[in-house]
Amino acid sequence: MLGIWISLSWLTQTIFLHGLAWAQLTKLNVSYSSISTEQLPAWIAKETGIYAQNGLDVQLIYTAPNMGVVALLSGDTPIAQASGPGIVSSRLGGSDAVMVAAGFIALDHWLFARKEIKTAQELKGGVVAVGRIGSSNDHIARFALRSIGLTPLKDVSMMATGSPLDRLAALESGRAQATALTFPSSFVLWKRGFNILADLSTLGFPFQTTGIATTRRFIQKNSEVSKRRSKRCIDLRRIVGQRLKSWRNILLG
Repeated sequence: MLGIWISLSWLTQTIFLHGLAWAQLTKLNVSYSSISTEQLPAWIAKETGIYAQNGLDVQLIYTAPNMGVVALLSGDTPIAQASGPGIVSSRLGGSDAVMVAAGFIALDHWLFARKEIKTAQELKGGVVAVGRIGSSNDHIARFALRSIGLTPLKDVSMMATGSPLDRLAALESGRAQATALTFPSSFVLWKRGFNILADLSTLGFPFQTTGIATTRRFIQKNSEVSKRRSKRCIDLRRIVGQRLKSWRNILLG
């Protein structure tokens, strides 16, 4: 399943950015806000030279989760690897932010609890670490809690801690009793023996996690983005099979 999502997300991203190459854009800043497998499309395109092959000099820039949309709207990073809730909230607030490719549209997060907590009942009264209140990770954690019969803010409290690494550290130190994480942080906790209270990938819940976002004004200045789209889909499907080994090396290296 992970391989399918990587392939589809990588395809949509490369198709979109290929259009920029036809518009004679050379340098391009692309932001991302987490260290997870959802960022693989951008990293793979950078490491394997796909951006360069399309005439693009892409700089991948890490931003704090609460600054990704800000950098997008300012034009500092005109394209962002962003989650749906942040873009939707920005749009509702009057911005021209827009998602142009869905990418990852299902949850692959696990709800982890400390080693002494083995059931949902034992988590009651505890603290759940999230990136920030109102973020996509916050929404995901709350959904995970409800899936095991707990009510956020009633049965457990929510604590904003920051990045996946910060949430991992909060769980290990005991500042939090649970958190929702995806790979590779989830793999780290699993290897260290933390308990999985919920596997969201088995629930089939649709959720717009990481996709490709930009602004309408950026699209208007790069109208060639939509051209040649269908043909590139066919060409890039062939490339997917040829890239699997290099993808595996990037993921594990």
